[in-house]
Amino acid sequence: MLNREDWLPLARKLDWEFSYVEEREVFPEIISGHPWLPHNAWKDWEESFKTSYREYVENQHEKDMAVYAVRDAVGRLENVQRLATPWINGLKVHAAALALAEFTAAIGNLRGTRFGRDSAWRAMASFGALDEIRHTQIPLLLMHELVRWDSQFDWTHKFYHTNNWLAIAARHFFDELTLGQNAIEFQIATNIVLETGFTNLQFVGLASLAHGAGDYMFEKMVTSIQTDEARHAQIGHPVLALVLRHDPEYAQYLIDKWFWRNWHLFSFLTGVTMDYLAGEQRSASFKEFMEEWIVDQFFRTLDEFGLKRPWYWDIFQDELEIYHHMMYASAYTYRSTFWFDVVVPSPDDRRWLRDKYPKHWNEIDAVWECIANHWKRSGVGAEKEMSVHSSALPAFCDMCQFPLCGGTPRKNTASVFELNGANYIFCSEPCRWIFQREPERYAAHKDLVKRILAGEAPADFTALRTEYFRLTPDTWGKDVYGGEYEWLSKEPGSS
Repeated sequence: MLNREDWLPLARKLDWEFSYVEEREVFPEIISGHPWLPHNAWKDWEESFKTSYREYVENQHEKDMAVYAVRDAVGRLENVQRLATPWINGLKVHAAALALAEFTAAIGNLRGTRFGRDSAWRAMASFGALDEIRHTQIPLLLMHELVRWDSQFDWTHKFYHTNNWLAIAARHFFDELTLGQNAIEFQIATNIVLETGFTNLQFVGLASLAHGAGDYMFEKMVTSIQTDEARHAQIGHPVLALVLRHDPEYAQYLIDKWFWRNWHLFSFLTGVTMDYLAGEQRSASFKEFMEEWIVDQFFRTLDEFGLKRPWYWDIFQDELEIYHHMMYASAYTYRSTFWFDVVVPSPDDRRWLRDKYPKHWNEIDAVWECIANHWKRSGVGAEKEMSVHSSALPAFCDMCQFPLCGGTPRKNTASVFELNGANYIFCSEPCRWIFQREPERYAAHKDLVKRILAGEAPADFTALRTEYFRLTPDTWGKDVYGGEYEWLSKEPGSS
């Protein structure tokens, strides 16, 4: 009987020459990806961590049993009910935005399973697809028990089946990344940019915050998922290395494009939770996590490949100081369009944020001062919610599909681009640049405002929330405390 070291290389490398079709017919460039190269160029493709199916199943079983053990010990409803309310709402954000997105990543990996250019790549992608199905099932399982207590948790499964404006933006991102993508761009965009870079914000940053919040179930969930990501993320490295050798300009474009697309999505998903919903257990700011795990760790990886930092680096660094703050202020102002609740940062929170984000905080602080004054004038309580709420919809970026939150409250960075007689609006220069590089991919997409103008969505705000977003009075977002903050009542001029 052969030893593992003897039979595994034979099992991994099972490519063959085609006798009755051309290789280009088996692996068409449109779906296998650019640059199209004969298999001879890919035959030395190697992953750094090699495993067999038997080993894979045994390891996954052990990890699943560990998750279930933690759930049984500290993941019951009564354990979640003891957590701080703002943190629970951050949990709702991540459960909804990431569970079914992981399922689409299974489809993307299956594309690599069929159209990856080497058998070892295809085998690793098949494990990746199984990983992503697991990553879908775990949060769906863990959040299901919470629905009977809080119906907002139902959005863990429901989110991507709605036309909520944040669902539109998230689908726009994940549909392109995972469902409508060729094998090469998928593996670079997902395995390099998303999994080697941005998911560290979840698996390291949010996991540590969860531990501080006493949410050991969420901590175990994301760290268990991370062990899978660390394995299948390595698919992208040998793919990127070969693309870089044959078309370095294209490789750089993919990094630049997907870094920016990830940045805007995670600014909302992770930045808002870390800085506004994590409460007193914050060990570091979102900016500090970004600087450690993206600016330092991720770009060290790019340096090893000889890739440059994205051309818009100065724009990114400025947005790191302000963008997610602008997004959260917008989220609070339009909170009833979401499935989770939000809070007004207290004076202590604002002092902490000023220390972490000194460059533009004066302008953001003025926004929160204005919101606090609205609560003072209207009076507090759930019945006063809509008195401190906007009802006129914001404009959305035709690239990232988020509100036009680029720049600062005093100087927005929105710009307009005309194409074939139609005007397109963008929140930032990089969003405009991506659109101009691939207009055929993005020009036909309709954001929420365009759907309203086309008569496809109701213009009435109440009907939009209930009929189009599928929210109810029980599930739409509110101020966690209905404006009843002890610090607000003690401020000068309050009733």
